[in-house]
Amino acid sequence: MSVPQPQTVINIPASFKIVFIVVVCLTFSSFFGIAALAIWGGDGKTEADLSIFQRNFYSACSFGWQSGIGAILGLIGGKVTQ
Repeated sequence: MSVPQPQTVINIPASFKIVFIVVVCLTFSSFFGIAALAIWGGDGKTEADLSIFQRNFYSACSFGWQSGIGAILGLIGGKVTQ
């Protein structure tokens, strides 16, 4: 029978939690922006059918969720190695 080891408590600073929550919220809002454009974007079947605003909105949201995923992984990876 093995003796259970005491668990160590990891202290995460409040500033890290705030940054992490903000990054997650921005990532999800960018993803939902693309979903909203897909659902309510009108009759744009090809890129040529989209207005310039819709193209710019799609580009901004696409960059937002992709870089948000990278930031989340970077924050988690940086915290694990610390």
